[in-house]
Amino acid sequence: MKENMKSFLLILIIFMIQGFDAQAQVRDQVIKEIRVRGNSYTETSLIQGQSGLYEGQRLGSEDAGRAIRNLFKMGLFGDVKIFVDSDVVGGVAVEIVVIEYPQLGTVKFDGNKALKDKKLKRELGFIKAQMIKPQQMKRATNKLVELYKDKGFLLAKVEVEPESYDEDGYIPLTFTIDEGRKVNLKKIRFHGDDEFKNSQLRKQMKETKQDGWWFGGGKYKEEDYEIDKESLLAFYRQNGYREADVVSDSLSYGPNKRDMYLDITIDKGPLYRFGKVSWLGNEKLTDLGVASLVVVDSGGVYSEERLFKTEEQLKNAYMDIGYIGAQIFPNEKERDDHVVDLHFDVIENDPWKIRKILITGNTKTKDRVIRRELRVWPGQTFSRALLERSMREVMALNFFSNVIPTPIPIESSSEIDLEFVVEEKSTGTASVGAGYSERDKLVGTIGLQIPNFKGNGQQVDFQWEFGTQRETFRVGFTEPWFRNTPTSVSVSLFHDTQRFSASGAANFDQQTRGGGFRIGRRLRWPDYSRASVGYRLEDVRFINFSDSTTTQTGSLSNNVTSSISANFTRDSRDLPQFPTSGSVISYTPALAGGFLAGNRDFHKHELVTSFYFPLFWKVALNMRSQLGIVASYGSESVPFNELYTPGGVDLFTGSMLRGYPDQSVGPQNKGGQIGGVTQLLFNAEVSIPIVANQFYGLIFADAGNAWDDLQKISTADLRRSFGFGIRIVAPVVGIMGFDFAWGIDRRRVDGQPVQMITHFQFGPQFF
Repeated sequence: MKENMKSFLLILIIFMIQGFDAQAQVRDQVIKEIRVRGNSYTETSLIQGQSGLYEGQRLGSEDAGRAIRNLFKMGLFGDVKIFVDSDVVGGVAVEIVVIEYPQLGTVKFDGNKALKDKKLKRELGFIKAQMIKPQQMKRATNKLVELYKDKGFLLAKVEVEPESYDEDGYIPLTFTIDEGRKVNLKKIRFHGDDEFKNSQLRKQMKETKQDGWWFGGGKYKEEDYEIDKESLLAFYRQNGYREADVVSDSLSYGPNKRDMYLDITIDKGPLYRFGKVSWLGNEKLTDLGVASLVVVDSGGVYSEERLFKTEEQLKNAYMDIGYIGAQIFPNEKERDDHVVDLHFDVIENDPWKIRKILITGNTKTKDRVIRRELRVWPGQTFSRALLERSMREVMALNFFSNVIPTPIPIESSSEIDLEFVVEEKSTGTASVGAGYSERDKLVGTIGLQIPNFKGNGQQVDFQWEFGTQRETFRVGFTEPWFRNTPTSVSVSLFHDTQRFSASGAANFDQQTRGGGFRIGRRLRWPDYSRASVGYRLEDVRFINFSDSTTTQTGSLSNNVTSSISANFTRDSRDLPQFPTSGSVISYTPALAGGFLAGNRDFHKHELVTSFYFPLFWKVALNMRSQLGIVASYGSESVPFNELYTPGGVDLFTGSMLRGYPDQSVGPQNKGGQIGGVTQLLFNAEVSIPIVANQFYGLIFADAGNAWDDLQKISTADLRRSFGFGIRIVAPVVGIMGFDFAWGIDRRRVDGQPVQMITHFQFGPQFF
């Protein structure tokens, strides 16, 4: 027995040695041929090249493993095997056997009712004939489940099974969907707190909503709930409960699996109050300055929001004086009586200087047009307030749809580069068209306005209106920075002919021609202000009277007006179009005749105020008033063209009293006097952005009147109206507006009943 065992072991050892020798011989052989099997859509040459093996190579012990790893990296194969055929003269043949991932055929869905096939396919984004892996199919099922959860089907299940290859060699996929019932978050219930009402706590959850009796079903999504839970705890911390925590939360379903209930148990902990508030390390800001920025009240209820607000205001104050690197460290120290002492450690570091200012994105506007509006410059200590002001000034040009200032810190030198990225918008407006209005009848228009001529910031205006009742020709040019200083120079020429047909007065044509120029300057004080002076010379003639009277008397006599005027305007609006905050105050006095020659002596005063208030979201309220007074100081009466004739929308004076026919409100005497010597208008307008910077809705109320005597002016004698409208910002065309208004006091104006009047606006937006 022992002899037999010894013989067996000897044979086994000899066999193993021979096997190792054979393997060594195979490994040492030269590769004479590389074969590939199993591939249907992957090129054989690609597989051979990616493997890293080549003919003539001496096959090493690790070459096969390395080749397998290389081929798996291609992501095309589910399995790769390598065999060595030694039955080759002078070497070996390496055979690579691959199993390719299948190519996708048609994608089908079974069981879906709430979501259509088209939406599901779009969500998956599969393309026919693409390679499809098992992990891709798994991700696809997860994506569909999440899609159903977003739609309220929280119990949805999705499975997928590949089918047999079709005739083209593709594998179709069928997703089997069990939608389940749509789950409605019926109720959110809070436990453990008797201080805050459930409704108050639910308001802190912005995305997780319970079923509402008016607005429909509730919604629940796990990711959104986690965020809402943090908002809920932040509410507690803002109200003194700094240790508040959600100790448990759970979801439960009703008997029909359709209603879901969310129960949240809160441990709000003790109520904390602020104790002593102190700070240390401030040198550039005085203690009094720091105290004015601290919104934490000693003895008041603890509020995490007030703590963060104080930290933010201190950082902003240091940024305003150039200390960008200033650090504020709030430290809380709790006492035994639930009082928290608060201490701010301030590390000011060094102030930062502006190294360079870069302008990018301007394809038309020249750099100097932008740079001259900036309140920051190289070498200046950085100021956040001046940076924000610079952004406002560039936006006020109304050449750009957006201005984004990007600070680029240079840590090594405590310097900062400022890059202003601007987005050009269409600024020039051109119009060719025709229209109809109650006053002007059929009107044709050819207009051109270029507010950024050749990218230099200059403005060119041309307008020609022609029709049965009115013909207007105007041309103008404005240089806003004369000789590279904040001095504006403008010139204009005009020729107007207008037919007047007023009830109780003679019908006639008013022909006006003339021109003027104006010089203005920005003021350093008050801020946001500019002043200007101008001269105007015009020749006014009244012709084509319809009755037999040819004598022209009073305000309807021909005249030559030579006048000077001044203007002061303070404009602090945040945006040039559709602003949401700020104000405009403008006062314009004018003097005609006297030492200026001409045959009309009068003085005129106009005061316009406009205030903008943000209401909610991006909705804004505009409250506007306009007061005008004109009086003669010589023997001649005030010329008709200087009198006030409100009603409708006047694009040249900017007055609006919608809901009434154009120029129908105010004195209209049988003696030929049309218009008043004083005017008072009020406008209240709410703007609602439907598509920001493109389409706005309006709700408005107007009131106003004109009187033939300054003593008669009264807010109790105003003509009122209300209505709604739209504003469209169209490329090239500019701002178009349609207002639909009802004049409440229409019978007092022309005896007509209250009815809707449509007003069309085309041109600048009135402030």
